[in-house]
Amino acid sequence: MTRHLIGRGKRPAIVITLLAMAFVSACSSSGSSPAASNSSTAPPSGQQAPTASVAGQQETATLKALYRGTLKSPSTASRPAVKGKKIVVISSGQSSISSSVPVNAAVAAAKAIGWQVSVYDEQLNPANAPGLMRQAISSGADGIILDATDCPTVKGPLQEAKARGILVVGIYSFDCNDPAFGAGGKPLFSGNINYGVATGRAIDKFTESYGAAQADAMIAATGGKARVIYFNDPEFVVLKYTGQGFLNEIAKCPGCKVVDKVQFTGTELGSTLQQKAATALLQHPEANAVKSPYTAATILGIAPAVAQSGRVGQIYVMGGEGFQPELDLMRAHQGVNAAMIAPSDWTGWAAIDTMNSLFRHQKPAYSGLGWQLVDTQHNLPASGPFVPSINYKAIYEKAWGVSQ
Repeated sequence: MTRHLIGRGKRPAIVITLLAMAFVSACSSSGSSPAASNSSTAPPSGQQAPTASVAGQQETATLKALYRGTLKSPSTASRPAVKGKKIVVISSGQSSISSSVPVNAAVAAAKAIGWQVSVYDEQLNPANAPGLMRQAISSGADGIILDATDCPTVKGPLQEAKARGILVVGIYSFDCNDPAFGAGGKPLFSGNINYGVATGRAIDKFTESYGAAQADAMIAATGGKARVIYFNDPEFVVLKYTGQGFLNEIAKCPGCKVVDKVQFTGTELGSTLQQKAATALLQHPEANAVKSPYTAATILGIAPAVAQSGRVGQIYVMGGEGFQPELDLMRAHQGVNAAMIAPSDWTGWAAIDTMNSLFRHQKPAYSGLGWQLVDTQHNLPASGPFVPSINYKAIYEKAWGVSQ
């Protein structure tokens, strides 16, 4: 969810994923890596384990609920696939895992439902989005899915698409009527994924709730005494809402405090962000918790700084989307303790289901999307990416009438 997602890694270019994999590989192969020891080994002398789960303490009711998660089955109501549709999925940058995962999932879902589908790539440059939108319109597309591209960026082309009857659905994208863009904006998206939020702007409320859940995990894991270094990238609206939900929830905890707020941009991923993180850790020896906004920030700055500080056993690090590179660091005990995973591949399938409902002139069906807390002793697969227990693909295919 955090961008990514979210989170789309706006300008760190094509090297993000490769650097991430290289970093994880280096940590995992290090002879001094804690991964070589038993996960129940006590932290170094004088250090306090940051989480109830890692220390083997009794789980709180909050943690138990977060471990169960909020993921539910998508609607099983029949909504047969509309035939013969052609769609375009516009990715904010296929070289970033935060975009490629939901985009590739949307492509797989489109093929499963029987549609013709193409992917256009912004190549991590939002300035390319308007041209790609117009290219999609001229290609004869019946529908367009926008990945992490907000309405104001493509307002003109969205108006053109609406005039031609072309449907537009967003993935982690915010419409022109969102308060983040000021008052008076009119919505231009054809519809939105149904997150099950009864009132207000669903994606806003869903995203804030996700950030609040991250805070709840941190509060519970630190026994209500979190001293937080909060990192965020102000370039993304989705992170604005995630961060707002997180900070509002932390503020409700009497014994918790945000000791530092560190802002950065995508251009700083790597050594610059790592130095910022190292400085914050040095300036705040009282810190026992760190909040990362998205996977690339975790693996290309925050986790290395925590690991090199020698305080891995003292600091609870809440990661980003929980993509496999973060899970690899978690498994290796290298500066990530937990991630609140809102499955991005599921979101890609939900976007196709939403578009199918709109083609059928129906309201989007409930997606079942939520999140689940993963840490070293709960919900963490032995290897590879996180896989939800709910077979959402089979449910969608049955609802569409395309089951094999």
